[in-house]
Amino acid sequence: MMKRCFSILPQNVRFSSKFTSFNLPKLDLADFIDSNKRGINVLPSYRDETASTTQATNSKELRLLSKTLQGQSYRDQLELNPDVSKAINNNIMAVHIPNNLRRVATNYYKEIQEPNSLHRPCRTKMEVDAHIASIFLQNYGSIFQSLKELQKRVGPDNFKPQRILDVGYGPATGIVALNDILGPNYRPDLKDAVILGNAEMQERAKIILSRQLNEVVDTVEENVSTEKEQETDRRNKNFQEDEHIGEVMTKKINIMTNLRSSIPASKEYDLIILTHQLLHDGNQFPIQVDENIEHYLNILAPGGHIVIIERGNPMGFEIIARARQITLRPENFPDEFGKIPRPWSRGVTVRGKKDAELGNISSNYFLKVIAPCPHQRKCPLQVGNPNFYTHKEGKDLKFCNFQKSIKRPKFSIELKKGKLLATSWDGSQGNASRLKGTGRRNGRDYEILNYSYLIFERSHKDENTLKEIKKLRDENVNGKYDIGSLGDDTQNSWPRIINDPVKRKGHVMMDLCAPSGELEKWTVSRSFSKQTYHDARKSKKGDLWASAAKTQIKGLGDLNVKKFHKLEKERIKQLKKEERQKARKAMESYNELEDSLQFDDHQFSNFEVMKKLSTFHGNDFLQHVNRK
Repeated sequence: MMKRCFSILPQNVRFSSKFTSFNLPKLDLADFIDSNKRGINVLPSYRDETASTTQATNSKELRLLSKTLQGQSYRDQLELNPDVSKAINNNIMAVHIPNNLRRVATNYYKEIQEPNSLHRPCRTKMEVDAHIASIFLQNYGSIFQSLKELQKRVGPDNFKPQRILDVGYGPATGIVALNDILGPNYRPDLKDAVILGNAEMQERAKIILSRQLNEVVDTVEENVSTEKEQETDRRNKNFQEDEHIGEVMTKKINIMTNLRSSIPASKEYDLIILTHQLLHDGNQFPIQVDENIEHYLNILAPGGHIVIIERGNPMGFEIIARARQITLRPENFPDEFGKIPRPWSRGVTVRGKKDAELGNISSNYFLKVIAPCPHQRKCPLQVGNPNFYTHKEGKDLKFCNFQKSIKRPKFSIELKKGKLLATSWDGSQGNASRLKGTGRRNGRDYEILNYSYLIFERSHKDENTLKEIKKLRDENVNGKYDIGSLGDDTQNSWPRIINDPVKRKGHVMMDLCAPSGELEKWTVSRSFSKQTYHDARKSKKGDLWASAAKTQIKGLGDLNVKKFHKLEKERIKQLKKEERQKARKAMESYNELEDSLQFDDHQFSNFEVMKKLSTFHGNDFLQHVNRK
């Protein structure tokens, strides 16, 4: 248990007579104060039971157990780089009439609100700028939070990828987030950004990336004179004082990132960031997901990571779950627990004895999941078909997603002004009807991200690593994690909180995805442990939970997927029936019209003739006639 103390002393504090009231033992100052790596002097009472200092950065974190702090997700509110925000506002948004952007953004919001809808590439210049004004911030926050999780799980010192690939519809959003995380001194060997859609998005990416210091190309020679350097500094100062508002000549902008319009097929990358890229056509699920994940895994270098970002809705979750299933093949390892790297072999589906399965797989390509899953067994929430959620019985189906708050920059706040993007709200939660209105609720300057993500790590393929993987798999034959287990008691298998903890007086209830491969419900009471109870009250959705609990039970029964398969067959049958009825009515109208023209019987007016033709050729025909 973490011990408490009464103060944190900065380096320049000296002991005085006011400390005598505490009856402290007579110790030297050097014995009483310990300096940690951050240069902050921390009293020894903040150490844990192993006498090691914690990673806390403030007094609130110091009260947490070291394991709890290690399992927490990134806590700070996200905020877009101010220089990037200013460039978007001055050089992209300022060249448009605001209502034009709002109108295009509104149409796109309506489009993606349809059931099982997917993000798509921008088609026009106006859609490009509307995407940046509306969708860019959400995607940036989702990628930033996911990369922060990866950085924490592998360690900041181990997260320095040298070859990066970002694929998406936005202005190299993954590269923008990565640059902000790793800082201005981050200079990798290769950064490729594949931007799909209208070519104007690449021009916008140049503007945005040019505002980050680690994208500046160093072209100054070492022997430049002092006078020229001073003149350059003078010009830069004048430019900053007189900010340019309007279009920018992007041809003269040079950045470190290579902007591409096609996906590479032969290079290898240490980090691959995919934003809404595994499924482009909902009718192609799951075949398209399988094909796309296979391609990107083929260009992932040994020791590299692949980060998959999808929407936080049922369709996005099922895409993530399918990619996880096709990669880990949990059906081939029914008795295996833990996160032992799995062999990646496309098309292996035959189930049998484990030794026989592994004997048939000749591969040096192994993968394991880093986050968010604490296990590599079958996903307990996966149903296998996004259409199941559209049924009346499927509205209660649960799926895995995460939320995060991000501060709205000026261009985002300006976009949401007016009637087009204003959403009605009331004050029922605060019991104040006078708070009813439209627009930003209570004038909030932030919005909530909603996303699903998945992170894989490819193992190294040297002989020692392959032997270690085989040894782990052989030793895990009889290993099993029961309900309530913490796995191997490391962050590799700690259960993850998948819903907001329910905090009541005296106890906290948490829904966890556990290393047992099941959804579990844990209850932490004050009587169980005051320190654990304190940490539970500070927990949030998305954290790893590293402590025990008073009660630990299975939280959800097995899904009755057969029922949904039956409902889906009935739905498809009904759709086919409606299509046949529609085709039959169109044919009857055509036959009536043909008979009328054949016998020169003018029983139909010209408009009625056109209307009947429209039933056969489509509604667009009738609309065209009405405009005439």
